[in-house]
Amino acid sequence: MSARLIRIVSALLAAAASSACLIAVVDLSDPSGVRGWGEFQEVVPFPAGGTILFETGAGDVDILGWDRDEVEITARHSGRSLEPGYYWLGHLRWIDTPPQVFVDRFDDLLKIRAEDEEGVVFRIRVPHSVVLDSLRCRAGSVILADVYGRAVIDVRQGDVRVANYSGSLDISVGRGNADAELLDLRAGDDIKVTVAAGDIHVFLEEEVSALVDAGAPLGRVTSEFDLGQKLPATKVQGKIKDGQALISLAAAQGSITLKRIED
Repeated sequence: MSARLIRIVSALLAAAASSACLIAVVDLSDPSGVRGWGEFQEVVPFPAGGTILFETGAGDVDILGWDRDEVEITARHSGRSLEPGYYWLGHLRWIDTPPQVFVDRFDDLLKIRAEDEEGVVFRIRVPHSVVLDSLRCRAGSVILADVYGRAVIDVRQGDVRVANYSGSLDISVGRGNADAELLDLRAGDDIKVTVAAGDIHVFLEEEVSALVDAGAPLGRVTSEFDLGQKLPATKVQGKIKDGQALISLAAAQGSITLKRIED
């Protein structure tokens, strides 16, 4: 191969390598511009106290309360951006395709369903008062915060965290941990947390009144509240004060802890 041909081939290879690493600068400051690239977003008028059904195959889900009578649903593919405004040029085709999300509303019932896509992040804003009749997720972490009412959460694999929550609650986790911060528990509130492989942490206010039934056959149950029984133990049936609310906890392969909420 001649020296001239070698120089030409080397230049072409260098140009190809350089173009493969190009970064496109995308201005995200204008919501009317490219904000929607790779992102699903919909706002639905929705009354406080209404019922929501949510189902996804895989993805992290944040459901957060706010002071509006509407639901805002945002879903995007995770791991696509390098930093705000910058994307690999070769990935622009990814960004241009938002997750597949289907939303149906019937009066005070809202159904949200997402296709089974890996690496999707959901952020859903809801009225503070809401009935989350079903939240089903095959794999991914779930956060529920700043709401009150009733909630049923079913996750096969992933952690569940509930914060600043009031009302009845039913959490079922296959493999993962479950944390629940419960405020203003009242008579008639029913709290159920079941984990097949993982730990349970429940945070309660100092003045809480509840019956507690907790079992961790392969772990242990500990509590910062007096349950009238020597702890740690694998099975506890006790009462805090007058025993108004009902708390049932089961960790088949894990431990259970009841903690006081610190001011």
